[in-house]
Amino acid sequence: MPAPFPHHYSATISRTFASRAKVEAPPRPSLNGGPSSQFDGDVASWSPEHLMLSSLGLCMLTTFEAFAARDGIEVVTWNATVNGQVERSPEGLQFSSIVLCLDMELTGNVDDVDKTIEDAKQYCLVLNSLRVPVVVETTIRTPNQIAAYGDERKAG
Repeated sequence: MPAPFPHHYSATISRTFASRAKVEAPPRPSLNGGPSSQFDGDVASWSPEHLMLSSLGLCMLTTFEAFAARDGIEVVTWNATVNGQVERSPEGLQFSSIVLCLDMELTGNVDDVDKTIEDAKQYCLVLNSLRVPVVVETTIRTPNQIAAYGDERKAG
């Protein structure tokens, strides 16, 4: 049962050296953060851009799962790839496009899964907090499709 609103969250960002930081929200493991390699950062650090795209994917997962449980849909596999493009604009640097590709294998009451996806999009906190429109593309496999066409994950 979710906690009543408002919900409060906190994170600490502590500078470790030039444009690098430790991101913490105990008791979770800390992350090393910094600029992306496109902004002269190192490839091992989590950049704000990667964290934002990851947040979108994770938020869509948790939101979709909540509505799937409500609708009698079981999530067997769920993978997301989130691609974003950053450009200069008159307002400064900003994401100009984001595409969230969802690949799911579902069982249960899958007949109305389109409504479940639309509800997840409507209530995904991160998606609704962004200024840039997010394109959501879905690939859905159900038991009937797998039986008719074979398990796509085995192809190759």
